[in-house]
Amino acid sequence: MNKCFISLKKFVASKPKGGTRKLQEEIKLIGRRIRLLRTAKNLTQTGLAKEMGISQTHLCNIECGRVPVTLPNLLKLHSLLECNMSSFFVDLDEQADAKDKDISLEEVLQIVKLLKQKG
Repeated sequence: MNKCFISLKKFVASKPKGGTRKLQEEIKLIGRRIRLLRTAKNLTQTGLAKEMGISQTHLCNIECGRVPVTLPNLLKLHSLLECNMSSFFVDLDEQADAKDKDISLEEVLQIVKLLKQKG
């Protein structure tokens, strides 16, 4: 199992119920954004999953928010969907306003590092 996923699982388990619920909602929102970005590119789950090197079922679970997306998969999605990293973290309706708010790979790695420290 991926180290980032395990750390995120520990982080979720260590948070109070309200925090866990909030994190689960965010995981679902990120999954929905991935689905919207995928469909905007006219890609199927099967096709995108194959390009990512994961199963269609796993991609479905990510898009439905049943499992969080790992950093390596997020980076693959970023490349394959040809989108800004901020696309996964901001509301798509606000995408036009977010052009100058794109977060760097360094900032994403910093977030992951903080998540690992919580675990």
